[in-house]
Amino acid sequence: MNKYSVFSLSTLVIFIVMFFTMWSGVSLGALGRPYFISMFLFPLLGTVLGFKAKKGLLKWLLIILNIIAICTIGYISLLAYGIAES
Repeated sequence: MNKYSVFSLSTLVIFIVMFFTMWSGVSLGALGRPYFISMFLFPLLGTVLGFKAKKGLLKWLLIILNIIAICTIGYISLLAYGIAES
């Protein structure tokens, strides 16, 4: 594993920790909006770093998992604003 794969994996782990913190219902107060925006930025950064990683199965696995994370948080934000249900 090269450094880009490690950084991509770490951004995915940070996203997962943040997601389960949000899922558990922890009140973030004034940090809610920056927290939610950072939940978009960490998988996006992980995808970019995944593209810079060396070729192999791990590269594409990290890219796919980070894209799934982006889609998941995007769908949750659509549900939060009522767009997906209408």
